[in-house]
Amino acid sequence: MDLPAGGTVVHAHLHPAAAGHWLLRWSNAGHPAPLLAGPDRSVRLLEEHGVLLHSALPPRPRTSHSRLLPPGSTLLLYTDGLVEERGQDIDARIHRLARHLAGAPPGTPLNALLRSLLRTAGASDARDDAVLLAVRVPGPPDGLLTEERVGAVHDGMR
Repeated sequence: MDLPAGGTVVHAHLHPAAAGHWLLRWSNAGHPAPLLAGPDRSVRLLEEHGVLLHSALPPRPRTSHSRLLPPGSTLLLYTDGLVEERGQDIDARIHRLARHLAGAPPGTPLNALLRSLLRTAGASDARDDAVLLAVRVPGPPDGLLTEERVGAVHDGMR
């Protein structure tokens, strides 16, 4: 039996850049937009996207985007299971997540931030995967990613 297949993905790379900034390069094929919290606590959706992945669509080149992230920025990637729920507005759920991220005190440890975001999103009731990944751009002096600056929480498949 030939079943059509599809999926979503965000493919992202971080590279050190000048003056403590990091360069984010990403492609998004139908996945929920990553959230970027600046050191000033502003949050923006990285809504730029490219092609969709589906067996019924012809292959097309990947579209990449880039943005410089200043020290203290936090990048949040998450699965659709965190924000999609039957009868709920996905945009409203994403904006609720963004507001919670913007309201987090600066320097909140990533694991604490992720647990708080999972509670805000209602991930404990999710029927789909609910995964968050956060990366914080380090500030001076070391400029290196450490275990404290990279956090991940996985709520499992249900």
